[in-house]
Amino acid sequence: MEIGHQKLPGRIFAVLLLCFATFASVRLALATEISLGGNTTQISLEGHLSHFSDESAALSFDEASQRAFAPLADFRSQGYDRAAHWYRFSLARESDAPERWVLSLGKPYLEDVQVWVVQEGRSLQHFALDLRRQDGAQRSYLDPLAIPIEVSAKAEVYVRVRTTGAVNFSARVWQEEAFLAHKLIDRHYEGMHAGFLLIAVMLYFILGGWLRDAALAFYALLIASQILMIHPELFPPFSAPDSWFGEVGPRLGWLGKTIFLALMWDRLLNLRQYFPRIRWLFLLAIGYNLILLPVALFPALVNPAYLIFVPIGNTIRIAISLISLLLVLVLWRRNRSPELLVYFVAFVIPAVETVIGVAANRGWLAETWAVSSLYLTAPLVHVALMSCGLALRLRKMQHDKTVAEQEVVMSAERAQEQRRFVAMLSHEFRNPLAAIDRSAQMLRIKLGALPEDADQRLSKIRDNVTVLSGFVDNFLMTEALEHGGLALSREACELRPMVEETLFTLGGDAGKRTVVRIQPESASFNLDPTLFRVALGNLLGNALRYSPKGAEVEISVTQGEQGLRVVVADQGPGLSEDDLNHLGTPYFRATSSLGKKGSGLGYYFTRRIVEAHGGTLTARPRSPMGLEVSISLPLQPESAG
Repeated sequence: MEIGHQKLPGRIFAVLLLCFATFASVRLALATEISLGGNTTQISLEGHLSHFSDESAALSFDEASQRAFAPLADFRSQGYDRAAHWYRFSLARESDAPERWVLSLGKPYLEDVQVWVVQEGRSLQHFALDLRRQDGAQRSYLDPLAIPIEVSAKAEVYVRVRTTGAVNFSARVWQEEAFLAHKLIDRHYEGMHAGFLLIAVMLYFILGGWLRDAALAFYALLIASQILMIHPELFPPFSAPDSWFGEVGPRLGWLGKTIFLALMWDRLLNLRQYFPRIRWLFLLAIGYNLILLPVALFPALVNPAYLIFVPIGNTIRIAISLISLLLVLVLWRRNRSPELLVYFVAFVIPAVETVIGVAANRGWLAETWAVSSLYLTAPLVHVALMSCGLALRLRKMQHDKTVAEQEVVMSAERAQEQRRFVAMLSHEFRNPLAAIDRSAQMLRIKLGALPEDADQRLSKIRDNVTVLSGFVDNFLMTEALEHGGLALSREACELRPMVEETLFTLGGDAGKRTVVRIQPESASFNLDPTLFRVALGNLLGNALRYSPKGAEVEISVTQGEQGLRVVVADQGPGLSEDDLNHLGTPYFRATSSLGKKGSGLGYYFTRRIVEAHGGTLTARPRSPMGLEVSISLPLQPESAG
């Protein structure tokens, strides 16, 4: 048994050694040469590449070719890296195969790409390439770069890649005829892809402008940003490969995707109303991408910053997408609106595409066919689903518009019925009130001297009649102002006689308790004397009523170059901030008005009169106590002289 235990570590070591040898053989098999036969129309280089990273980015071809290359199992991004990345593969042509082949390289937007082809027994071929350009024009994101190469018998190919973006590299070898046929088909699908997205952009722009819906306009700009990233050749400023615009177009599209995504969700979900705090996150995301504009506009100056800020920007876009989807579900739970579910499904697709794209750019996922095609199919499926959601949104907007129009008609009918009822009710009130007042007067005339208690009862009857008549008059005048039934009749009015007449009308000790200041003494203004006396009477009456007994009330009237200003100040208890916010609401009475007579229409009615004159009415607390109400009327042309 002891001998068996002593042999066990040795057996384990042997098994591990065998596994390692098997793994090493598989890895070495990945870098074997590629056989090009007569029946080979195209072949992917996945599993046939070996890789070396030059951190200094300064090695020459002779130096780099002598370094140790590690086999790559698949097409996988090397992440955001400023190093120079070297790829190597070997080609072997069979006797029945043609000598001329096409090497297609991708992905695009790798700023510095160089290719060396070492033919067996022949001199070295060198190509300096730029994956953004093809045949002297800006390339589509979908279009790989084609390099014609010749393979006599055996050839070893080296590719050097350096970029400020993600180091995504893939390659494929084609027969010339097969490549041309494939390129023709790709062009066809690229045109359909771009055409579909362009139609969506124009459609949503038109709908957004017609319906004045900012969400639709921002969605159109979101799709346009996607097109600018994938098809920069469609936009004339960005299609010139040797111009400044040719550099910045795709980067502007990348920034625009996040900016317009956040703006669209802000309007679509009404973040200001429903999620005001979360809205700040969206505004910060927009601000961050606006700050990155120099990175897009001046790539030659800020390329090092690109490696720092772009991954952060991608993370922000993912966060905005996921938060938006969560908010959609929250709103759907509140109102069960079907278009919200469509939005959710529609934006799950680009959110997943963004997550997968970022993972692929970071090298966490291999660049398989499914990953690469998702970049093309996701926008199409998303736009198709989003069209369904926006169709539901348009139907809802149309329904809401119809309901609103019906409510307007019903409100107008109710208002008309209310005015008829008020007019009838006021008429029915005035007749008996007038009859009561006349009867009280006739009793006093016919009976002559009455006992004191009877005389007081008659006086109380007449006072109550006067109060009720005032309520009816105020109510009728307010209704007239609300519905344009009361027109102003302006004329030049001297202000001091108007103030004195108003105080006289108030009766009692109003004239003695009121301090009047008028500047200048002969001031006059163009206004409606009847209505303005009512406004002054309301303000002065309130000031006298709420000030302590015997306390003075101040009214100052100033006529200047800006117009007329009237200020009425009392020494009453004043108003709280909440009462000030509600002051002017019909029938509103402050807490300090308990035990005081009033209808809650005086201030409201005064404000309507002032606004009818084109002025403003404001109220503010007075120190140490009291209330100050001011009227400001603009200068009228008739009173300019």
